[in-house]
Amino acid sequence: MVKVSIFEIIDAVNASNFLWIIIPIFFIGIITDKYQEEFKTSVGNAISNGALIIFSGFSWLQLIFSRGNSLPIDFTISQFIFSIIIIIYGFTIIASGFRTGEFARVYGRIRVITFMLMFFTMIIYIPILYNIISLIIFVLLFPFYYAFITELIKVMPNARSNQKPIPVENIKKVNIKLLKNKMKEYLE
Repeated sequence: MVKVSIFEIIDAVNASNFLWIIIPIFFIGIITDKYQEEFKTSVGNAISNGALIIFSGFSWLQLIFSRGNSLPIDFTISQFIFSIIIIIYGFTIIASGFRTGEFARVYGRIRVITFMLMFFTMIIYIPILYNIISLIIFVLLFPFYYAFITELIKVMPNARSNQKPIPVENIKKVNIKLLKNKMKEYLE
């Protein structure tokens, strides 16, 4: 078993540029989850999420090829195959969206894809994290991530298009109680 110290991980994070990919994936994931997939994942959302997977996979391939011979060949081939599998997964989501859409709706949710891309980007960019232990940690951390995002989305403001309009007849007779209730709904 390979032992890795926390200092090796910190050095690897400092040496890589993966934060420039992780942070946008995280924020795009949260915004999409809140404002497009708040009620359910549409086939269109799932297809665009599949495209995100494909482009991330190609970004990983570019990194793998740019490393050249700096890593052992079996390690490079392993990461290459892993990236290809992820790209195929993205194409599968898109293809499903063009057919029945069932696979796309279930496996193309942005919350699942965001966590997968953030975690897998980290293990591609930081080679010392590319091991079976990281995959076990991935499975164990996912429920915590899911719960965290669920709570985070609850405190985010609603988009104006998702709010129910106030009926005109209520506006004419300025009902203070109605205004207080609407303010409470808005602030919650």
